[in-house]
Amino acid sequence: MKKVLFVLNILFIFSITAYAQQQDTTKAGQQSMDPQAAKYYNTAVENMKSGKYQEAITSLDSSLQIAKDYRTYYLKGQALMRSGNIQDARIAFLSSVALDSTYDQSLYSLANASLALKNYNEAIYYYNKVASVTKNPTLKSDAESAIKLAQQNTAIDFYNKGNELQKANNFQEAIKNYDQALAIDPNDYKSYYQKGLALSKLDKDDDAIKALNQALAVRDSFDLAYIALGGLLTAKKDYEGALKNYEKALAVTTNDNLKSGIQDGIGRTYLVLGGQYAKEKKYDKAIETYKKATESSNADQAYLGLAKAYIDRRQYNDAMTALQNAGKSKKTVTDGAIAFYTGVVNYEKGDKAKALDSFKAASQDATYKKASQSYITRINAEKGQAPAKK
Repeated sequence: MKKVLFVLNILFIFSITAYAQQQDTTKAGQQSMDPQAAKYYNTAVENMKSGKYQEAITSLDSSLQIAKDYRTYYLKGQALMRSGNIQDARIAFLSSVALDSTYDQSLYSLANASLALKNYNEAIYYYNKVASVTKNPTLKSDAESAIKLAQQNTAIDFYNKGNELQKANNFQEAIKNYDQALAIDPNDYKSYYQKGLALSKLDKDDDAIKALNQALAVRDSFDLAYIALGGLLTAKKDYEGALKNYEKALAVTTNDNLKSGIQDGIGRTYLVLGGQYAKEKKYDKAIETYKKATESSNADQAYLGLAKAYIDRRQYNDAMTALQNAGKSKKTVTDGAIAFYTGVVNYEKGDKAKALDSFKAASQDATYKKASQSYITRINAEKGQAPAKK
């Protein structure tokens, strides 16, 4: 907006010092102004110089009652702009252009008013008209610069509209708006990023990854794009690729608040990878990977996974330590889970009394009730006792 106001201010200063009309004033190729209309016009010029814009508008309306002149409409538009009435100023400039479509000052002012009203397509149209008709190289250069500004603002509008649609879960329409923004500004890395997020919501992960990589091709220090890629690649089981992106995000970010989240992302990726190794019965790799998960985020689920892997490797003391750490960092792991695997460790170590206490506690958790009852029955049977009632 500061750029827009700068353009308007320069134009206003130029207009009121260069175009005051006298009764007998004529310009090459231009009509003379009606003498009576010119009196009102010149009074308006003096009022504008004194900052009396409403008085100027009154004088200009009197002039227009006598003669419809493009210069009068132009100056009225300037007075209205200064009064903050941009909508009516646009109408005045339109009237001026209707009377003389080659008058570069009216065209330029009309374009400025359109820009201020966020009617960007109209602004671009009239800036192009200025560039094509003006003999003033400075004005032509200003118009060409203003075209770029209007295009940027158009792209920003599409971007903001896309964000609004995405918040409303209208991802298809959001993507269309991001594409329109990118058609204007192919280097708009934020539009690529938001498009990637919208595509991921539609489960179009390959397209989402492509959009996020396009964002990074424009801005290779864009931490949020690396983080989003890390999450998508984790979901696609490309753990190596995910970790590389998280590590890159950690390297480039200057946002301390993001660093914790990135570490959590690294931890989640190692957690999922550890689970994959455990399913494949690659327990040594699972243990190594779960350890990395705990180093990154100190997550309770990582400690629980580590404990289970240690149990599978019959490293019961290490398993117990991992369970204790899961309890200390507990966020999503339940008391029932910790009690159940503590019972398994104690059972395997031969301390069946402690195991029985743990399984009884774990049986209160619906997830572990059946497995705990099975161990309780086994322990009671080994003691020669009747099975516990369920």
